[in-house]
Amino acid sequence: MRNKLAMVVFGAGLSLQAWASDIAGVQPWLEKMHQAAHMLNYEGTFVYGQQDQLSSIRIIHSVSEAGERERLISMDGTGREVLRDGDRVTCIYPDSQSVMVEKSRPRAKYPPTFPVEIGELNNHYRLSLAGKDKVAGEPTQKILIEPRDNLRYGHLLWVHEKTGLLLKTNLLNERNKPVEQFMFTQIIFLDDVPEDALEPDINKEDFTWYEASDNPQSAEAEQRSEWYIATLPPGFKQDMSRMHRIPNSVMPVEHRVYSDGLASVSVFIEKDDNKSSDNLFGGSHMGAVNAHGRNLNGYHVTVVGEVPQATVKMIGESVHYRELP
Repeated sequence: MRNKLAMVVFGAGLSLQAWASDIAGVQPWLEKMHQAAHMLNYEGTFVYGQQDQLSSIRIIHSVSEAGERERLISMDGTGREVLRDGDRVTCIYPDSQSVMVEKSRPRAKYPPTFPVEIGELNNHYRLSLAGKDKVAGEPTQKILIEPRDNLRYGHLLWVHEKTGLLLKTNLLNERNKPVEQFMFTQIIFLDDVPEDALEPDINKEDFTWYEASDNPQSAEAEQRSEWYIATLPPGFKQDMSRMHRIPNSVMPVEHRVYSDGLASVSVFIEKDDNKSSDNLFGGSHMGAVNAHGRNLNGYHVTVVGEVPQATVKMIGESVHYRELP
């Protein structure tokens, strides 16, 4: 019995040492990634893929005394663009002749972003170094992020060894299979970026402009809301809440975001006018994105996120309405 106990204690000690080693190895790379994402001038092309769909996007990123700016241009026919200028984000949709302006910077999808500190992230994920590789001809360090439960996805990252820029990611589902991929196919680092390279090629007068409200609600404001979520997955907390209008939507939409520091889930609550046949009921998915919808008290609730179906269902079924005094 004593021998078995000694083996268990010895094994636990080795595991703790390995965990500490992984943390010490990964943390500097996360810090390097964060600095690279906001401090480099570069131009490149990357592909984004899920299921059988593959999109090609050109990116121009600039950092100067005027601040951080970025332009993303779809190369696949729609001509959609996203312009980021400090905390202002402008989304251009040529196919619908509309422009959406956000006053507060949302969580960026392209390129993907990751936390700087491991901290609480380690409660829900295991992080480790996973060897070397090349992306777009550039040497990279691989980092593996594995979920500790079935309520979130894993990630495999390829980080540029010299600059720390994230050059490739795989989003891994519950079976550890890639369900989404981001990868640079070409990248050029620049000394500076011309001003006109960051401007869109549109006639502003031909487009309808929408501007989101600039007053995100605090957690205290949510407590006074008629809507609340009774059960969230472990580690998920409110990240943002606001009322705004979505293009082609008649009624204002309450939009909330919940995050565990890496994965995020959006909750949309809007008045059900009984005229829309597009409302989702039950579960649905497209590639890595899962969704869950239901009607409640004359409203329609839709939960969407790059998380397993079990997660969006848990949150969707936990949305409740309460009468305020």
